[in-house]
Formats: sequence, structure tokens, C-alpha cells
Amino acid sequence: MRTGKAVRLQDVARHAGVSNATASKALNDRGGVSAETRRRVLAAVDELGYEPVSVESTPYPQIALVADDLSTSYTLEILKGAITTSMSHGVALSTFYVPESAPATPTPVPLGDDWLQLIKAKGFLGVIVLTARLSEHQLAKVRELGLPLVAIDPANALPPSVMSIGATNWNGGVEATQHLIELGHRRIGFIQGPSESVPASERLHGYVSALHMNAVPMDSTLVVPGGYTHEEGFEAAQRLLALPEGQRPTAIFAPCDPAAMGVCEAARQRGIAVPEELSVVGFDDTFLAGLAVPGLTTVHQPLQRMGAAAVRRLLDIRSGRAVETGHVRLATRLVIRASTAPAAEPGLGSKGARPAGRATTR
Repeated sequence: MRTGKAVRLQDVARHAGVSNATASKALNDRGGVSAETRRRVLAAVDELGYEPVSVESTPYPQIALVADDLSTSYTLEILKGAITTSMSHGVALSTFYVPESAPATPTPVPLGDDWLQLIKAKGFLGVIVLTARLSEHQLAKVRELGLPLVAIDPANALPPSVMSIGATNWNGGVEATQHLIELGHRRIGFIQGPSESVPASERLHGYVSALHMNAVPMDSTLVVPGGYTHEEGFEAAQRLLALPEGQRPTAIFAPCDPAAMGVCEAARQRGIAVPEELSVVGFDDTFLAGLAVPGLTTVHQPLQRMGAAAVRRLLDIRSGRAVETGHVRLATRLVIRASTAPAAEPGLGSKGARPAGRATTR
């Protein structure tokens, strides 16, 4: 039964009365499939005229990782975990750089569809999409290809049927803000990440929750738009530090480490000492945090573990193991370095600054 319409793996699975994963395992001669099931799948292939593009035609199986930005320390940490884990299983990781389909804006936009054509033309074991905003159309297309997909830190909320991996962003926001409150800070500036970004929104909610839990008044003038770059952190800090004396913050919580370093640069240009006159906290704890001067207090995200977990989940699916869908959050923790200190009295520097290079964790 051959038609003019391209036959997909899910058509074969439906015809044979099995799941997409089982059909894929049968076609790739993997374990966990009975002889009778394999016979039915192969019969469906013949009847439907399905022509699979097999990863076995390549020297080694591959996983596709699709990202809209490969230039950040955040991305490099995730890639390190994903590559190390995939290679330990004899699987290659092919990275696809797919820039945003619209000019740079503070609002995440869906990836363009070109990557779908690339994925379709190759025989991949599965797809990992990093940080990007995924549309319903794109999720449906991946399902049509019969490929498992795992999203890492997706910018938008995904259906429960989609596997995704992130961090405890709300907890991280609470812990960073609580640390500053315990140091005596009450006017704590918050620089937002990209608007409509789920991780950025969770961190903001953590910041607000910590203020409420400590009966610290919420001041909306201390919450400013920003982003994940050094430049965006610098510009947002300029707005906060330009507030009249008595209204400006004594501490600033930035959305990531590069943005926090931009905050430190803005403070230096204004003659404001970090941490004696301004405490600064970042998020991610990439290698940049330890290189910053002063060393950056930041919320550690287990970025390498996130990349590794995404690869393992895809391989588990291909092996027929049961994998729970939905969003998995890996734990964050606060790493205290030298960029935070007790709040200074007006006109005085802090007397409790930490020596450079010292780091502690909670």
C-alpha cells in the first residue's frame, strides 16, 4: 500500500500496532523487541513503502543539539556536560546553531523552522533544544519525525508531554535575596532577564517572595528590565544607580554572571566600590564568576549536569526504558564570594567585605 504522501515512522508504528519507540527499536535492530513485534514492524515497512534514514549508515549514532546562542559561558558549560556524556556512550553530539528568526528583542521568539529540515535529513537518535522558545508547530513536527526531544531551560512553558530539564530558579532567587537581606540590605535592586522567559520569571518571583517573607517593602522602582549580556547588565545598573541618594539600591541581583559583571563595571564608572558600597549577586556560577574582580557571589546552576541529564534521557528512551515526562528541576545553591558584604551606612563603606578569592557555599 504505497501512496504519494511521505510515510513517517509514526505511520509504520500505527500500522504495526506499536509505539514509535518500539518501531524505531525494531528498525534499528535494538534489544527489547520480540521476534513477532519485529516481524510486524518490518511487514508494515514493506506495505507502506517506508524508507528510513538510519543512523547506522553513519560511523556512529548521533544526537542533535539545537541552540540559538553558542557564545555564552552558560552554553559552554551545558555543552561540556552533554558532550562528555554522549561520548561516554559511544554517541556523537552534532550541534546546530539556529539564530533567532527575528531581530534581537528582549522577548524570546521561536526558533525558525530551518533546523527541522536539517533534523529530517539526518538519522538522529533524538533532539536536544537548548534555551530556545519552541512553538506548538515545531513540537508537532518533531513528533511527526518520531524523534524523542528534550528541552534544556526552555524559554516558554511546554506541555507536560514534553521532557524538559532546568534548575530551581525560584529557590535560587529566594536564596540570593535572603543572603542580601541577612547582610542588612533592604533596598535590593533586581535586573530582570528577557521578558516572557520562564526561568527569568521564576527568579523574579523568588526575589519577591524573599522580600515578603522578611517583611521588606517591595519597591517597584528597584526592578528594572535587562537581559543576559554584559551590556544589558551595565545599562540596567546605570538606571538603578542614577536614582537619587537614599533611593538607589545598596545591592543588586543580576539575572546571570555576565550581567552581574556589567553591574560591577557600571559601579566602577560611577566611583561606587563593590562590595563596600554596593553588593552584587549573579546567577549561573560559570567560570567567569571565579575570574571576576572581586570574585562574584552567584547562584550555582548545575549546568553540566543539565546537559548530561538531557543526553541520558534520550538514550534511555532509545533503549526502551520508562522515562517520566514533564519538567525536571535540578537543585541550585548559593556560592558566596567577595562581591557581597554587609550594607554600608550612608556615606560609609562596608567594614565587613570578604577577602578576594574566598568562596563559601550554602
